[in-house]
Order: sequence, then C-alpha cells, then structure tokens
Amino acid sequence: MKKFLFLAATAVVALAACSKNEINVAAPTEIDFAPNALQTKALILPDGNAGEQLAFPTTETFNVFAFADLDGAGSDYATNYTTPLMDDVEISFHPTATAGDWKATTGTYLWPATGTVDFYAYHPASITATFDTTEEPKGLNLTGISLGTVVGSQVDPVVASVLAQVAASKPKVALVFKHITSQIAVTAFDATETASLKGKITIERVIFKNMKTSGDYREGTTTGKGLWSNVNTKADFTSFSGSEVLAETENYLSAGSFAAAIDNSAAFVVIPENIVTGTAADQVIEVSYSIASYSINGFDYPATPTQTVTIPLYNKVSANKLQNGKRYVFHIGISMDGANNEIMFAPVVEGWDTEDISGITIDAVNAALL
Repeated sequence: MKKFLFLAATAVVALAACSKNEINVAAPTEIDFAPNALQTKALILPDGNAGEQLAFPTTETFNVFAFADLDGAGSDYATNYTTPLMDDVEISFHPTATAGDWKATTGTYLWPATGTVDFYAYHPASITATFDTTEEPKGLNLTGISLGTVVGSQVDPVVASVLAQVAASKPKVALVFKHITSQIAVTAFDATETASLKGKITIERVIFKNMKTSGDYREGTTTGKGLWSNVNTKADFTSFSGSEVLAETENYLSAGSFAAAIDNSAAFVVIPENIVTGTAADQVIEVSYSIASYSINGFDYPATPTQTVTIPLYNKVSANKLQNGKRYVFHIGISMDGANNEIMFAPVVEGWDTEDISGITIDAVNAALL
C-alpha cells in the first residue's frame, strides 16, 4: 500500500497550487482527530453496551484520505478530489503533557484558511485501500480483506467519514468508526425445568461451519453500510471447546470457560452474507454435549456419551442475511426435561359419525322395493 507523507511546507504548497484563493498561513493549525468507535463489543475494544461510542484505542492507528473545497461552495471538489490534502496518511496517538493528540504519524498537515474538508478513514492499515473518484458516490475501496480464522486474533475492519468540515473553525475531526463485518457470539445455559435433573448437562463443543472470511468492500452513501463483493474462503469457527457443566445462569462461551467476561469470549467476525439452505455450503452450528447419570421416575439411567446436534442458521437471523455492523448472539439452551416425560395415556371413545341414508321406498302392495 503506497503512502504519501507531506511535510508542512509541501502541504501548504499543494493547497496553494490548486486554490483559486490565497492561503493565509499566518496562524497555521495542524489537523488533528478525536476518533471514537461505535461499540458492538469488537475484538479491538473492551466490553460495553451495544451502540455505545468508546474512545478509539490509543495503541492502534488508522489511515485518512482528505479532500479540500477551498471556497466551501462545492465547486472545487471535482478538482481537489484528484489532488488530496491527505492521501492515505497514517494517524496515531501522540502523548503530551496533557491529554495527547491524534495526528499524522509522519509529517504535518495544516487546515486551509477557508472552505471545507471531507475526511475518510479506515482501520487497520494492513488493508489495501484506495479512494474511488470515478463512481458516485465517491468512497473508499478496501480490497483483499482477510479477517483470519483464529478466534481472538482476527482483523476487525472499521471505517469512518465526516464531510464538509468547516476549515475556518479548525476543530478536532470527530471520526466515529463503524464496523463493516458481522460479529457472532454464543451463550449457553441449562434450560431444564425439572429441579432434580438440573446440572447434569456438560457442554463440550460449539462450532460454526461454512462462514466466509475474505472479500472486497466498497463504501457507499451510509458509512459502514457499503457493499461486499468477491466474498470467499469458507471457514469453521470453534466458539467453545472444553468441558463445562451448564448452569441455569446464561453465560457467554469463551475459549476456556463460558463463565469468563464477554470481552474474553470467543466472539468472532465474519463477512456479511446471505444464509443459505439445501446445499453442502449451508451455514450451521454444531453443538456437542454429554449427560451425567441421573435418576427419574424410579429408574436409574447411565451417563450419555457425547451427542452432536446440527442447527441450521437458516431462518435464525432476520431476512436470512448477516448484516454489516450487527452483532449476533446465539442463545443456546439445553434441556433434560424430556427424561421426565414418562409415556402416559388418556383414552376416550369418540362419538359416532352419523350418515343419513335416504331414497329407500317400499311398495306396500307388492312387498317390494320401488
């Protein structure tokens, strides 16, 4: 991925070259950012409530494209979108004696004296990014995205944009990053209602099969809701593998213990796609469990070895489509109540069905049927 890093003087010269107005640099102000991330319990973010905006992790970086309209009327954008103010520039956190600032990792970028600026950002920098000015709406092209298949170590792509930022006010650019993948997490609990049978179920494994993990993304008019293409690479994700006796309390599954906090859970991200049925590529959940020995209705039953149930994802999510930026939590309850269902009978005798048979006439004179 090619990056263009300008020094302060270079940035000012570039602006002057494409401007119809003179640029006042008597009191130059550096462009800096105030990034936040829309919380869906992403892999790079700590726990929080869905929809909450959290500060972007200071240990991470993001990249920015920026384009200036120097008179603020929109007439300059056609020209200036071919001459970026910031061209795939890496932004990082710079600690200071106070709170610190988010700005270019290398070089200095200044606000123009007049007009407005459009900003487009993405994370992580490992994604190959270009800015598409040939199609409307203009936007980011992210190609060759590979999310990875190791739970807890995946790439979690996010994008942000803010348009027509007034340059004269020279604010910190408030970027709200939004997720472009779908995230999946699982909870498990003992759904048994019969008191004597609770705590007999041990969950051993939960696997999501035939999930997609790579593709290309094109941003659209709504940030984070762009289109995916070239979706590929089927993968299986093990949300849980171990041996845990289920309790009535519902807990998130994690790699080692489902009692761990959610930010340690085995959540993973996948490419948004249609859920299919009737093919070898069906997306399914395989749940494996075993049952300890138990007594019910006067009988003793031996332990049941591992059993596996296959659950189709089809008709489990709205419109049978995983959507950008949505977190899907699958709540899996396993019940022992079937063991308490002794075979019983409720006999009754059904009433007769009456059929009226007419049309029979006897000839009384001849003692015969007419």
